[in-house]
Amino acid sequence: MRARYAGGESGARRAARDGAAIVVVDAFRAGTTIAVLVSKGARVVPVASIEEAAGSRADFRVGERGSAKVAGFDFGNSPTEILASEVPSGSTVVLSTTNGTRVIEASTGASAVLTGAFVNAEAVADELAAGGYGQEVVVVGCGWEGRRASEDEAASGAILHRLRERGAKLDERARHVVEGYLTRPESHLRRNSAARRLKRLHYEPDLDFCLAEDTVPVAPRLSGGTFIGGRK
Repeated sequence: MRARYAGGESGARRAARDGAAIVVVDAFRAGTTIAVLVSKGARVVPVASIEEAAGSRADFRVGERGSAKVAGFDFGNSPTEILASEVPSGSTVVLSTTNGTRVIEASTGASAVLTGAFVNAEAVADELAAGGYGQEVVVVGCGWEGRRASEDEAASGAILHRLRERGAKLDERARHVVEGYLTRPESHLRRNSAARRLKRLHYEPDLDFCLAEDTVPVAPRLSGGTFIGGRK
């Protein structure tokens, strides 16, 4: 298996055109939220627009813009809020976020689309290494409104590092991202712009949860427009 790193919507589109399997990484917070929902047995439908989410037929609506909860939705994009709430297994949850769901939409046409974060880096690497996803994997860091996000690069590095341990061959950019993950102190991520934004909005528990590695052992995979767990 070959593994590469790319950034944002443009990187996802290129990877999809290449027919690669894509892992969309939005560590603060969509990738983490999807992992929590799938671990609860929910089916997660990602949509890019608030209007589409609001008009959908779903059991729950989850969404944020600028990290703040969308008015009228059941939950913000808060993994700790959802973890502590009653979301029954089998529920359908529609999700719309500032960055993550847009990059997921940009991945249309890929051979497979998974989501990853720090919380499920091991599970995603295990899923890919088990086979069935082809020989080309692109890990895409979502970023924030078209800009790089250090937390997404670090979480991508966590997944790529585990893929390399399982025999994947990384390109130069992917190796650079792994090196950043291995050498960048967590304290840096706790002080970046995304972390400061979460703290201002009183989501500091989400920050702690999102930075904990391998705590939610699921590998969400897009199937028929819905994220589910399990094998392809």
